[in-house]
Amino acid sequence: MKISIIGTGYVGLVTGACFADIGHEVVCIDTNQEKIDLLIEGILPFHENGLEEMIMRNTLSKNLKFSSSYSTAAENEIFFICVDTPNDQLGKPDLANLNNVIDSLLQSINKNSLVVIKSTVPLGTIGMIQEIFDNFLQDLNFEVEVCSNPEFLREGNAISDFLQPDRIVVGANSTNAIKKLRKIYAPLKIKEKSFFSMSIESSELTKYASNCFLATKISFMNEISQIADSANANIHEIKEAMGADKRIGDLFLNSGIGFGGSCFPKDLEALVSSQKQFNLKNGILKKVIDVNKNQLDFFIDKIMLVLKKRNLSKINIAIWGTSFKPNTDDMRESPAIKLIKKISSHANKLFIFDPVCSSERIKKELIEINNANIVEEKYQATQFSDALIICTEWKEFAELDYTKLSNTIVFDGRNMLDKNSLEQSGISYYGIGT
Repeated sequence: MKISIIGTGYVGLVTGACFADIGHEVVCIDTNQEKIDLLIEGILPFHENGLEEMIMRNTLSKNLKFSSSYSTAAENEIFFICVDTPNDQLGKPDLANLNNVIDSLLQSINKNSLVVIKSTVPLGTIGMIQEIFDNFLQDLNFEVEVCSNPEFLREGNAISDFLQPDRIVVGANSTNAIKKLRKIYAPLKIKEKSFFSMSIESSELTKYASNCFLATKISFMNEISQIADSANANIHEIKEAMGADKRIGDLFLNSGIGFGGSCFPKDLEALVSSQKQFNLKNGILKKVIDVNKNQLDFFIDKIMLVLKKRNLSKINIAIWGTSFKPNTDDMRESPAIKLIKKISSHANKLFIFDPVCSSERIKKELIEINNANIVEEKYQATQFSDALIICTEWKEFAELDYTKLSNTIVFDGRNMLDKNSLEQSGISYYGIGT
């Protein structure tokens, strides 16, 4: 089938490349001409495992094209809107980019079409978009149907998530739209029980509910880790025993310095905003946000208490990891960046390393931090440092040469190292709840 993808951000590029890879003819549209030019040259705006090779393969086969023209997009009859909806700083998603897309499509679509919203939008938004199209096109001889098809892609694992999904969720008002989306996803050979068709309203809420539940599990374990710290318990032992219960499961039970990224924080804020809109009382969702904020402060307080007891002030500190999670260079709402900003005034120098995030992007995030030094190798960061703080659970951070960490105090913000092994090697170790 011929598909137009609107937006070449994270969701748009992954969606477009994967649709092309399973046999569809895809054009990805973005009004940023410079971005389009770079994509045509094979230069991606972000890191995602396997995506560069997939895009190259499908541009060569001509299954995947890039353009800044909505006229080109309108040659097709199926449009997937994948633009970002960032937090507007007031707890609501900013729909400016989405509104611009709708305005452009109103001027471009000239035949019966299906508009599929993959962007995460406030509850009720898709119904309002349908009304906009209906009102605008009422005197014309074609129709546009708007439906919901939320994405559930994990950064760092997005291609696998797309090609081998746990489920496909479709919210639509007609069987025709559902049939078209079934046909689009048919090459993935999804089991019938994994394809969920529902109302648009349910689909919108399913996206928010899924992300917010995962965030809740993380905050729950982080709160338990604080109790474990005070009770001299071991969060690793607790996690293992809890995860053995099939009702709980062993995923998203890792304690650490909290979640970040472009999804969990803003989706929680959006649902809390919806509660206010519907005159509902705040409850678990608001508490999840609070716990996530408190967890980082808890860890920083622990670091400062240890350093104070050792009479260490204005020391050199190594930081490993700046992305909000491993296998991505995304630093949006990254706990690592927040930690660096909060702890910088207590250090003489900071030596910062991340395996993927570029020095330029890190410097941009930390432009106001004068004592931050970006290095190109992890042990280059610890060479002249008195303490090491691990902020992101990159696999390579678990592969240590202990001889290069002698006389270094290790603060493990992701509980990824073995405390006993380090301490047996004479290295002071502090995790969270360990």
